[in-house]
Amino acid sequence: MRVEFLGAAGFVTGSRTLLEHKNFRVYVDCGLYQGPKYIEERNYAPLESDPSTIDAILLTHAHIDHSGLIPRLVKDGFTGKIFCTKPTAKLLSIILPDAGGIQEEEFRRFSQKELKKLGLDTPLFTKENGKAALKQVKAVEYNRTFKVGPFTCRFTWAGHILGAAHLNVESGAFSMLFSGDIGPEASFFHKPLTQPKPARAIVVESTYGNRVREEEDYEKKFKDAVRYAIERQGVLLIPAFAVGRAQTTLYVLYCLMKEGKIPPMRIALDSPMAVKATKIYSSFKNELTDEVVRSGFFNFLKSKNVMLVKDAMESRALVEMQGPVIVVSASGMLSGGRVMHHIEHRLGDARNYILFTGYVGEGTLAHQILSGQTSINIYGKEIPIRAHVAQIRSFSAHADLNGLLLWMRQFEKASVERIFINHGEDASRENLAEELSFMRGAKIELPRYQSTYYLSAQNTAKL
Repeated sequence: MRVEFLGAAGFVTGSRTLLEHKNFRVYVDCGLYQGPKYIEERNYAPLESDPSTIDAILLTHAHIDHSGLIPRLVKDGFTGKIFCTKPTAKLLSIILPDAGGIQEEEFRRFSQKELKKLGLDTPLFTKENGKAALKQVKAVEYNRTFKVGPFTCRFTWAGHILGAAHLNVESGAFSMLFSGDIGPEASFFHKPLTQPKPARAIVVESTYGNRVREEEDYEKKFKDAVRYAIERQGVLLIPAFAVGRAQTTLYVLYCLMKEGKIPPMRIALDSPMAVKATKIYSSFKNELTDEVVRSGFFNFLKSKNVMLVKDAMESRALVEMQGPVIVVSASGMLSGGRVMHHIEHRLGDARNYILFTGYVGEGTLAHQILSGQTSINIYGKEIPIRAHVAQIRSFSAHADLNGLLLWMRQFEKASVERIFINHGEDASRENLAEELSFMRGAKIELPRYQSTYYLSAQNTAKL
């Protein structure tokens, strides 16, 4: 069994791992790199293999850093099946075409110098490539074994976002477990994760491998932000990831209004993807907590208090709208999307409040704003930072260090031979490796790009 790490090896995005056995080649996840330009430029590097030689893709969940490279593979000749859970398949129907649209937009913005540097004469992939990829998606139930070439596979609910799964892969005596992105120990929105089967080799994510979630009063932060906007007749702008974070944010705002902790306010969800994803969430309520399902939240989303902004004209009108109003828009780290126009228009006005609700990568515009700069550059224009800026740090859909250790503890007495720590920056991976000293007998690896291992029923060895 040949295992090669082709993404997220020292990064928190770009997940992609190759499994090769009996001349059958499978990618586990196939994601885009996200973040600063020097990281995103990795998306344009030549692929290590001809996509036509890849027989299948096993997808742990729909987030773009796990799925977003699929349209490029389809464009370049991949014809195999894409296996994922049913909710993930639904989310891909909006995420992959949208990713293609973003690539087309970025291509139009590149200068001739940038196009030459990246070796592009067409977009990396297009909206049509994203749509074409959907024809190859094969939805699979949780907790059901299914065959992919020589592999027997199984998805188990991971508690991260809708459709997220752990993945067990077996072939004969070989067994490997991919954690995917692990959900937090406790969530008020998604149901707790289901523990997967143990395996001889485990690939575990490490996004928060060196951090413990801060205890913070997130309700107070929301209340303070709302009060600020109301008192100044301003706009509360909440950048949020379209899948997962946008829905969680809307739910918290709904609960605060329902409980009388903040006054009723107009809320606008300005992200075509987030609007569609919210509707998909309403179709898979079995992955949400009973409290969310019984709360009346999905009826609230249909009320006149909530504007589900769909077309560009409505979005432009919203940019000019007077406060007080709450605007939730993607993307969460200001890496693109409609939120950019809101930031451009609202950031320089002291009446407005910008509330980030999760992780922001170094080098992103969101990180620049939060780092105390007095201005930022958006589309070549220098924008002063006069709005009040704050961040909620306890909203992550990832397990923190304690959650990762709790997840690994279930395998303490299992016959785990090798642990690969992936999908994390080096400081996080190194710290998690130290904390996993209780996994006696297991060799811990921190793979780099293209690190290759041969795993067998008898022994494991690195190439």
